[in-house]
Amino acid sequence: MAFTIDKDGNISLIQGDSGTIVVNGLDTGKNYKVYLAIQDKHRKPVGNELYVSSNKSDSVVFELTGDFTDLMTVPKNETCEIYYYGIKQCYDNGYEDTFIIGSNDIGYQNTITVFPKKVEGT
Repeated sequence: MAFTIDKDGNISLIQGDSGTIVVNGLDTGKNYKVYLAIQDKHRKPVGNELYVSSNKSDSVVFELTGDFTDLMTVPKNETCEIYYYGIKQCYDNGYEDTFIIGSNDIGYQNTITVFPKKVEGT
């Protein structure tokens, strides 16, 4: 299992592994662009924001490649590193809504706990 996601939307993964993040509960009456952004503890973006079109579906899937998760590094002598992510849906009329996953607190931050790479692979 490359990624684990708990009930509060917090993700754990091994650096360099690929996996998917599924976002459910979208309004099927509109075609949204749904964005995913990841930041380090200093709010520095990790890679480029990813986006997918909802195509009036109630869910979208973000495919994170091994090359992408390899950008989330773990300092030597540390067991893991914490990153933060956000998801936003946007509609053509300028409507934008950031998802708050796992809490009713607008300041809640969803985390990605990254563990060091165990094997290089291909």
